[in-house]
Amino acid sequence: MHTNANDYQYNGFIVMGTIWTPQLNSYSGAKYLRLAQAAEDAINQRELLPNTKLPPQRRLADALGVTVGTVTRAYAVLEQRGYVYAKVGAGTFVRAEDSGFKNKQVNFATCQPPLTNQISVLSDAMNQLAKSPQRLTQLMAYHGEPLLEHQQIFSQWLHKRGIAQQAKQIVFTHGAQQGIFAVLNGLMQAGDTLLCEGNCYPGIHTAAAQLAINIEPITLNDEGLDLSELEEKIIAHKPKVLYITPNNQNPTCIQYSQSQRHTILALAKKYNVVILEDDVNYCLSNEWYSPMWSLEQDFDHNEEQRQIIYLSSLSKVFCGGLRQGFLLVPSHYALKIKQAIHSQCWMISPLNTELACRVIQNPEFMGQREQIIAQRQQLCIEMGQRLGLKQRWRGLNGWLQLTLPLKAHHVVTALAQQNLLVRNGDDFNNHQNYIRLSIGDAADNQLFAEQLAQIESCIKSLSQTTYSVV
Repeated sequence: MHTNANDYQYNGFIVMGTIWTPQLNSYSGAKYLRLAQAAEDAINQRELLPNTKLPPQRRLADALGVTVGTVTRAYAVLEQRGYVYAKVGAGTFVRAEDSGFKNKQVNFATCQPPLTNQISVLSDAMNQLAKSPQRLTQLMAYHGEPLLEHQQIFSQWLHKRGIAQQAKQIVFTHGAQQGIFAVLNGLMQAGDTLLCEGNCYPGIHTAAAQLAINIEPITLNDEGLDLSELEEKIIAHKPKVLYITPNNQNPTCIQYSQSQRHTILALAKKYNVVILEDDVNYCLSNEWYSPMWSLEQDFDHNEEQRQIIYLSSLSKVFCGGLRQGFLLVPSHYALKIKQAIHSQCWMISPLNTELACRVIQNPEFMGQREQIIAQRQQLCIEMGQRLGLKQRWRGLNGWLQLTLPLKAHHVVTALAQQNLLVRNGDDFNNHQNYIRLSIGDAADNQLFAEQLAQIESCIKSLSQTTYSVV
């Protein structure tokens, strides 16, 4: 696509006009939706700047070889989604950015997906729901149990992802953290021991501390857990639950080998330990393995003997603000876990789950995120290679070991002074000089490349300093 500025005066102000001609071949769906998505991408990528006037509808229709009605519908969709506004007699303009949502700090510390088409997908879901008063009336009532249609929609979505289950096994939560707390609260008591990975998601420690549950860490290696240590600690501590993240370990990006998964499942069966399998962290499609939940379905056809509870959410694949988590729970654990959730909140909001269902049913649910994540990940890998760092990347996260005498806290502090936030490995109880980078915050790939260059320059500069003093 290309733009040519044609500035003019309107009511005494200089307004940027543009002749904007997008390429629609890379988009799918009806022509008006393809045009709307192209405009949305151009706005997000700053090809169309705030206060820019969009081309007159007839001029753009002629340039694209479509009807004026197609352009009218596209502009109406953009206005509905909040990207543009119309002035009678003047045209359609890109909305000015709301400075209240701008954050001067660039966040490479929080794992979140890049913003692609989430606003349009969520906006469409909310607008569809707003036009369904009977459905809204139903959703506004109390529902102690999840709605069956919600469970069925999520069940179908999971089947498409290769995760076999039954709709009745799905338990919704307000985010994965509530799911973790509910499992520990429902299946454990104060003084019990929980086994987990030696370096893992800090939220598991928060939940265990709140419930007065003891945590016993298991050393990680390149294939996953140290299996000898795992069995020794199972025998010594008689834990009720083992918490693991086998697909994309946070923060190390380790992926458990298939032999690891089989051995861990066999140990859980042998010693009667429940496995809480956290599959929240996003993986690219070529990185993702079918979860241990599915492995157990093949291993044990008797649901009453199954010991894996599967945990995931939409936070890393769509957005964190939606707060839609879910568990897959064998029937004999379901009552205790549901009671634990009920002790925290009267019910899981059916309104929230309705929006989540409409989001995952949208054929444009993922948009171009997979491609963008893959591109950013490759740029990061190349940076680590240039710096000569030991590194591992998976999904949205990278785990990089710095070379002494440069220390992780020097880099974290120096980057923070440049308004670039990264995580110190110390935050995950790892003291081997690692930092974790998460790659989803930048508004577009060009800005991401510029920010990544800042990180590389900072590490290189500090590495060349005789005394690493920040």
